[in-house]
Amino acid sequence: MIPQNIVFIGAGNMARALIAGLRRQGVAGEQIQVHAPSSAHRDALAEEFGVRSLAATAQSLPANSVVIYAAKPKQISAVLALWRQAFADAGVLFLSVAAGIGSARIAAELNPGSAIVRGMPNTPAQVGAGATALYARDSVSAAQRQTAGFIMSAVGQTYWLSDESLMDTVTALSGSGPAYVLLFLEALEDAAVLQGLDRATARALALQTVLGTAQMAAASTLSPTELRHQVTSPGGTTAAGLAVWEGHLRSLAQRALGAAAERSRALGSPEKDTP
Repeated sequence: MIPQNIVFIGAGNMARALIAGLRRQGVAGEQIQVHAPSSAHRDALAEEFGVRSLAATAQSLPANSVVIYAAKPKQISAVLALWRQAFADAGVLFLSVAAGIGSARIAAELNPGSAIVRGMPNTPAQVGAGATALYARDSVSAAQRQTAGFIMSAVGQTYWLSDESLMDTVTALSGSGPAYVLLFLEALEDAAVLQGLDRATARALALQTVLGTAQMAAASTLSPTELRHQVTSPGGTTAAGLAVWEGHLRSLAQRALGAAAERSRALGSPEKDTP
């Protein structure tokens, strides 16, 4: 179901990615409006995608509108206070992609009966390869779930959660995950340069290795563990390298996801809204 009126609050990278995806999916530019304090940012989106650029003020919303919160988490309380009256119509859907902000808090600050969906996309959404987890409150209708899924699938794959408490883990895994992968790429590149490769070649080989391996894993019915065993010969070069990784990688991953999930939970506290 394509909504007739889509309102973005925020004009940053995620808003741009979603707008680009929606336009690719056939949503007309006049069906999309962008509200943000920075006229330069929203006007750039208007020029590129033909959407409407509006100041960061609330307005009445027609039935079956969708409001997408794509601004900073620390700004959400002020924004919800501004838009609260606009959600008097139960047909309006609020879709938040703010990390760490729970749906119960949004409902309390917006309207207890509001239809609220939380989404946790990641930065590969900018190239249409995102991974987004979604959670819907009981007040969200089947049609509204379909609408939220349509919007987020415009930038990649979507996965519905039945337990909202898992959203912090999703934030730590796929939300923050691109930075972990990029750090791993940096480390591989630097290590290869230390071994004598020029940087351009090291970067190209590291990038294609990660990209190709991800594509191979996605295309296979085997688990990563099974695929890893297939490419690891006993006593070979791969086994020698894995022996080093195995000593540290798992515990580091557990600690990293734990720290990121804890930070996500902290961001959801109202007292954390201020810088």
